[in-house]
Amino acid sequence: MEPLKAVLPFAMSKAASPEMLQAFRRVVCAAVDAGHSNIEIDVDDVGVLDSSAISALLAILRKARERRTYVALRASRKSILDTLRVTGLDQVFTVVAAAHDRCSTQWHRPLAPRPGRRA
Repeated sequence: MEPLKAVLPFAMSKAASPEMLQAFRRVVCAAVDAGHSNIEIDVDDVGVLDSSAISALLAILRKARERRTYVALRASRKSILDTLRVTGLDQVFTVVAAAHDRCSTQWHRPLAPRPGRRA
């Protein structure tokens, strides 16, 4: 089955309303509950991954792990990749290069759990 693809809205980069973040989280969590086993969230269109957007992504990841669903973040912009690295989220999420990779460094990890890492 093809991964379900979700796009983190650009509006989330600038003081997204709690309602918008909750709606995004609800939609993706509903997909997890519906049985999707592979979800990719494209974060390239987000200007900045702020703490509210990161919290929404972590809530989705927790739900996904409960259902044994893999979640990947698709990113190619250096600023987004740097944020993921600095916050340590590159160690929590699977990060794959977006199809329109504009970055010289391509990160790719398969959609599989890491050995020895706690879920």
